[in-house]
Amino acid sequence: MDFVSRTLSRQRLVLSAVLVVSAVGFWRASYDVFNTFKATVIIVGALAIVTLSAVRVSRTRRVLLPATRLWYGVGLFVVGLIVSTAVSDTFWRSVVGLPGRHTGLGMYLTYVVLFGAVLRLYTGASPAPIAKALMLAAVPVTLYGLLQAGGTDPFDWRTVEGGPPVFSTFGNANFFSAWLGICVPLFVWGGLTRSWATGWRAACAVGAVCALWASYASESIQGPAVAAVGTAFVLSVWLYSTAGERFRRMRIPLIAGGVALGALFLGAFFSGAGPLGAIRATAARSLETRVPKWETALVMWRQRPVLGYGLDTFGDWFFAFRSGRLAAVSGLERSVDNPHDVPLQMLQNGGLLLAGGWLAFVAVTGYALVTGLRRLEGERRLLLGAFGGAWLGYLVQAVVSIDVPPLALLHFVLAGAVVALGVAPPLREFALPGAPALVVPAERPGRKKRKTAKPRAVPLAPANPGLLAGVALLAVAALWIVTTPLRADVAAQRAVIAGANRLPDQARSAYTEASRIGFWESRYPALEGGWLAQTGDQEAALEVQQQAVEREPRGLAHTLNVARLHSRLGDTEAADAWYRRVLEIDPTTPEVLAEVGQYRLGRDDADEAAQALERAVALRGDNAEWWVALGRAREGAGDVDGARDAFQRALEINPDVPEAAEELAALA
Repeated sequence: MDFVSRTLSRQRLVLSAVLVVSAVGFWRASYDVFNTFKATVIIVGALAIVTLSAVRVSRTRRVLLPATRLWYGVGLFVVGLIVSTAVSDTFWRSVVGLPGRHTGLGMYLTYVVLFGAVLRLYTGASPAPIAKALMLAAVPVTLYGLLQAGGTDPFDWRTVEGGPPVFSTFGNANFFSAWLGICVPLFVWGGLTRSWATGWRAACAVGAVCALWASYASESIQGPAVAAVGTAFVLSVWLYSTAGERFRRMRIPLIAGGVALGALFLGAFFSGAGPLGAIRATAARSLETRVPKWETALVMWRQRPVLGYGLDTFGDWFFAFRSGRLAAVSGLERSVDNPHDVPLQMLQNGGLLLAGGWLAFVAVTGYALVTGLRRLEGERRLLLGAFGGAWLGYLVQAVVSIDVPPLALLHFVLAGAVVALGVAPPLREFALPGAPALVVPAERPGRKKRKTAKPRAVPLAPANPGLLAGVALLAVAALWIVTTPLRADVAAQRAVIAGANRLPDQARSAYTEASRIGFWESRYPALEGGWLAQTGDQEAALEVQQQAVEREPRGLAHTLNVARLHSRLGDTEAADAWYRRVLEIDPTTPEVLAEVGQYRLGRDDADEAAQALERAVALRGDNAEWWVALGRAREGAGDVDGARDAFQRALEINPDVPEAAEELAALA
């Protein structure tokens, strides 16, 4: 194997390793056990692939890139990403992304690099190793999920996010279920392909059933829905390829039959017949929590329709734009850092520019899929159908989910495989200065020319130690930079453990280290501030909480904490200003309005207290404590009748409220 072939082989191996480790791996020594580690694996893998490319170019002095106009769609998406980051009020956070989500500029550019890598590595070669790597990764992911479904788990998890405790290596039932659902069509391809032995095909069939079972056991509808869409697509391609002309003649009756079956299924689903009742109930609960977020994202987009607010900024503006109805129902309890819809996320983050770029990328992939299905035949068409089914499955779950690292990675890798296989763009060569001349061997006279000649080895330039050292130095520097979020997260976890073990010096040192390394991240000073407040050091807690606000100016929790700490320390002038800032960020949440009203009441500002508390009880009128506070505010403002009504309302809600009874007696 020549030098160029060896580097390409190693790059393919790195890509497969990234797909496996980013799905299976997690690190309990970090604060964010799952997604920060997975994001780091992905970006380090991309760095390794780029470094190998640089080494290859240093020896060949030639760059080979897929030549296709489809790059224009990718370029539009990249432009949207850069512009939406530039307009963000929190630039560095938009570059890195929110913790636990990692949907910032850095990760999306990494995905684009991996898309290009897949296109380069598998143009002219079968991308089947990608499918094999994903199926390999799905085995431990599925087994761990089934263990959890059976009530067995080797780890003691602190909290469970996103449903029942069946989340495998993803930490969230929805992400776990969706990832497995995307892999199911690949297992189906493995069971249908004739290029594998019978034993492997049977193993793939078992893998498909087990993956579907595990995703269903998570009680998340995303996995089964994704698996159904992807499997239907693969089976359609298989039938079309195997049945040939007879299938083409029968396509209209078959399509009609498929539509009829689909209608029958939808009717049974919406009526809740049989086991579909539980699925329908799960879907209804899921939509109940997501639709208000989608509505809020659209309200935000209408305010900045062209450029949006910046990557990963949904949570900054959610409280300001959500409806009073939603605020009354959800209060401060629900996750608000993402609209849980990737197209809407793009629309809110980057307006029409970014959303248009994302849709252009999707359109490019769809065009390649259709082109390939029409152009290819046999096993290559079936493989394209598998990648297309998995990619369509991603799009289905993207409508109700988040681009967390393992899911977003699948989108771009699968898209690269679809384009490489479906379009097979030619590789355009760019010769750099110093490139050795290509030597074409002359044909011997009278010798018959071979139909298939062996690919000639690319001539190499002499190894340049200085150039290779520069590549190595840049790779090490980049590695140090891209591991910054993980190193900060590990320091934060050390701090949390030290604080829980009552080791204040070690905790403070680790918190300081986490905040220094993750200089853009507000979570670390906020965690430190909460710990310091528990230890009684209110002044130190205030200092670090203000640092959290500096890093996330519209962070509601941080701003509330600063206002509370100023109030506890007796700095009423500063507390007044910070509570006003709280209401600018969140003018509709009943708990926030009630807290501000009670604070103003304690400051003997009855008029402002009454205004805030009136809004709080108008949104949610079942809290007796708020009615008591409102009665006192009305009384202080001279509205005796209004005060009496408020105290009576408090007693109607809860007769065992002595304050309300005492206040009524005093008014009488």
